Amino acid sequence: MPKIELGPIGAVVSPGDGNGFAETAVELEELGYPTIWVPGGRLADLSQIAEVVRATKWARVAAGIISVDRFAADEVAALFTDLEATHPGRLVVGLGGAHGRSPLRTLAAYLDRLDSVPATSRVMAALGPRMLDLAGDRAAGAFPILVTPDYTATARARLGADATLAIEQFVVVEPDPQRARAMARRPLGFLGKLPPTRRTSGGWASQTTRSPTLRTGSSTPWWRWATPILSRRLFRGS
Repeated sequence: MPKIELGPIGAVVSPGDGNGFAETAVELEELGYPTIWVPGGRLADLSQIAEVVRATKWARVAAGIISVDRFAADEVAALFTDLEATHPGRLVVGLGGAHGRSPLRTLAAYLDRLDSVPATSRVMAALGPRMLDLAGDRAAGAFPILVTPDYTATARARLGADATLAIEQFVVVEPDPQRARAMARRPLGFLGKLPPTRRTSGGWASQTTRSPTLRTGSSTPWWRWATPILSRRLFRGS
């Protein structure tokens, strides 16, 4: 399956300071991010994704992720069809969030009803090997979150060189090292409650990796490694 060109790094939009997704997305596009990810957990309605696409000019907008347990396949198909007609090639449909006894079967059935969205415009939240296989077979690639470099190398090998592998990591956007480290040592859920030091503070990043060249030698499970949030300067000029 041909990969989606997402650029080397993208940003997950956050409606901080009372701003909506669209306003913050415009700022991120002006900063030069080629892909803007809209977090599915904060989606109240699919129209919020459409607002981001229409407010921006050239950046790809990726839904990361649309939960198949919350939004019907026909609604997602209609969203993609409408935006493809007016803003072709701009929307990437990220899917996941299947729960219950058979999440793979649930996702496969959902994809069966989503024929109007080509596989080359889909990515899937995936961690386990069978979910990675499904992402490789029926989407352009996978979108895992909070994983180690070792996991990334394994996922890349399983998906193959032609698939998209977009890794999402938390970052703290804070120029002061001491404050950044203090924020990073808090539990992950606390990040969204921190008072931002600027409009784009506390954002997330999603990096597209093309080869398993990054190594740390760590074999720590991702759920233990995830507690310290990565602290780095993400935004241009920070």
